[in-house]
Amino acid sequence: MWLYCHFPQLLLDNRVRLQPESNTLPLAFHQLQGSQSVIVQCNSRALECGVRPQLQTVMAISLCEQLQLMEYSSEREEQALQQLATYLYQWAAKLVLYPPQGLAIELNSLEQLYGGRNGAFNVLSQKVQELPVASQLAVADNSLAAQLLAEFGSPVSLLAEKQANLLAELPIQNAGLSLKAQKHSKAAGFRLLGELMQLPGGEVGRQLGLETLLHLEQLQGLKQQSHHFFMPPESFQQSLDLVTEIPHWQGLLFPLKRLFGELENFLYQRQKVVQQVKVELQHRNEPPSVVPVALAEPGWRVSNFLSLLQLKMESIPLPEPVIEIRLVANELLRAEQHNEQFFGAQQHRHETLQLISRLQAKLGKNAVFSPAVNDDPRPGYSEVARPPGEKPQALLNAPKRPLWMLRPAQVTSIDLWQLQHGPERKHCGWWDADEVARDYWIAKDKLGRLGWIYFESDQWYLQGWFS
Repeated sequence: MWLYCHFPQLLLDNRVRLQPESNTLPLAFHQLQGSQSVIVQCNSRALECGVRPQLQTVMAISLCEQLQLMEYSSEREEQALQQLATYLYQWAAKLVLYPPQGLAIELNSLEQLYGGRNGAFNVLSQKVQELPVASQLAVADNSLAAQLLAEFGSPVSLLAEKQANLLAELPIQNAGLSLKAQKHSKAAGFRLLGELMQLPGGEVGRQLGLETLLHLEQLQGLKQQSHHFFMPPESFQQSLDLVTEIPHWQGLLFPLKRLFGELENFLYQRQKVVQQVKVELQHRNEPPSVVPVALAEPGWRVSNFLSLLQLKMESIPLPEPVIEIRLVANELLRAEQHNEQFFGAQQHRHETLQLISRLQAKLGKNAVFSPAVNDDPRPGYSEVARPPGEKPQALLNAPKRPLWMLRPAQVTSIDLWQLQHGPERKHCGWWDADEVARDYWIAKDKLGRLGWIYFESDQWYLQGWFS
């Protein structure tokens, strides 16, 4: 048993869901069919003006001067269908996509989970009807029959006998036949699908061809259909056409928030996190503006990404108004469950990583790092940069070193200092071209500040300051 879900205006509904303000104007999607452009989907405001699907675009404009026209894209509609399937995957694993406007759910495997066929249908139909898109549902013994019933808008029935009657009452033009088979069927006097199904198989094959015979056998369950079950994608991609061109970043914040909200829902449903996303801003004449947004630690919350993006906005001018936004997240990671640690250690780390993310967004990824030291005893060689937030490895018996190193060292006079600790002799670097032979002291100046000074070649130098 299969439940088929048909979404007759999915592209339009998905746009209104992402941009509710677009529904305040008459809106329609048009498509080139043959040599003419026709309306394929339109909202209620356009319907009030007399615009209808299959109406020529020229006629639609004459009926409604304020009509907002957008080009229909089956690829965009299929992306929206995949998003619906990813959402429904939480309740049913065996889904089959029929792009760009339909999907089928196998019910038999869900009977034990939901307490019978009726329970499975009730749960799934409720989840579908909760979606902010128009839908037409149907149930049948096979997915092909359920598809035809749903697309025609037949009433839903879980009784096999009623399903067979509804299928037999379908007009020939709604039976999924080729245009050639429809023409021959009508010429032979057949008007309903049930009339064709009563013919012997050999007669159908002789008059209408083997393709039509196979189609009828699949509808009646005499031939098995092959199915490719849906698997949720391992990446996120969402595009949004803007109603009007937007010339500045501030105007992009609202649609960007909606796109990041879609990403948040996607990651939450999949129990995934992501560390970097890419925002692509399409222009009419200029190449796209690509803005990467990276977190210091993988996450999924809208607020984290938006706050970093707002910091980047100040340094990225828009070469031209934006007509489309695309959000891409390719590398999804499994969410790790972190238990709260004593004394708020986990919260402290989270705040540290948030700060790192903000600094990277403002200064650039390569400008932020964690300081560390290695085993080289020479100042200037022992300091190394590690990834930000990484805890440095402690060196055994590490000597005290100043936080603020001066490069190059400044010439000073011993009269300005009072020696505190030392000397620490360094005679090293013989293994490369930068040999040093110095005596280092920790000393205090007349203002009480601690400095690191050394004596070399009859001259005193200030190497750095202690905090």
